[in-house]
Amino acid sequence: MPSYLNKVLNQETIAAIDLGSNALRAIIVRKNGSAVEVIKNFREPLRLGEDVFNTGFISPEKMELTEEAFIKLFHVFAEYNVTDTRAMATSAMRDSRNGPALAERIAHTTGIEIQTIRGNEEARLIFEAVRGQVNLKKKTAVLMDIGGGSTELIIVKNEELIAVESFNVGTVRLLRYNQEDLEEVIAEQMEKMLAFIATHLKNKKPDLFIGTGGNLRRIGKIRKKMLGKSTSQLALFSEISHMEEAILSMSYVDRIRRLELDQNRADVILPAIMLTHHLMEKLKLKEIHLPKVGLKEGIILSMLPKTPKKFVLKD
Repeated sequence: MPSYLNKVLNQETIAAIDLGSNALRAIIVRKNGSAVEVIKNFREPLRLGEDVFNTGFISPEKMELTEEAFIKLFHVFAEYNVTDTRAMATSAMRDSRNGPALAERIAHTTGIEIQTIRGNEEARLIFEAVRGQVNLKKKTAVLMDIGGGSTELIIVKNEELIAVESFNVGTVRLLRYNQEDLEEVIAEQMEKMLAFIATHLKNKKPDLFIGTGGNLRRIGKIRKKMLGKSTSQLALFSEISHMEEAILSMSYVDRIRRLELDQNRADVILPAIMLTHHLMEKLKLKEIHLPKVGLKEGIILSMLPKTPKKFVLKD
């Protein structure tokens, strides 16, 4: 066994699971002084929302795949000697009529209890993770988390969460529409988002715009690959515009080949970047910060008695 792994196993480790509409994500961490060190990330592209947003049910096939993913996680957790686990589910499980049956099935098989949370709770946990990565002191910020089934907006003033709203629009949910209808749906949702922001900022421009979620992290990586930039944790409005135009011109296969996207990312990346571009344009924002944290990191923080200063991350 590698010496590094021996070192990890000799310390207490904890894990968090985010069962989302597009994928299952998990993270294993250990406490390292005033920070949390990430040991392992895990992702399984289940796409539960594909069934739920069309039929209201998770199909038997998706139920089977999800159970298998949790069994795989169970063995990974055992390998790393994980002592505590917390699992949370979001939009697809909230909307599915048989979500409770799936949660019960997984609990019986693996002992992992899944808690389905509301959009506002999801946003609060994401905010806690972001606060450890981005300096929010004396700043007004808008935080946008784009998921597979919903998009959360968070208003922050001087490190304090002021308001949260969950919008029933996400990248998997938007795949039901053709290009023309997609533009219309995004425009409708944008009006609601702008009204929410205006209510709390009184038409004042935010000091910071922050984006989280798997697709926004991927947009940061595309920035590095396509534009040759040194970091994936920031993007300018002009760069977002350029990337949207380029992705629009690419076929699904081209996105996989040229941008090195997974098959389950190559379709949902378009609505994600369209949502981002539209909101930045309406708010006249010059840049978006893309910290590499999200719900699963927020779940980890909720498991700790004292909040660490930050996660140890690499770009």
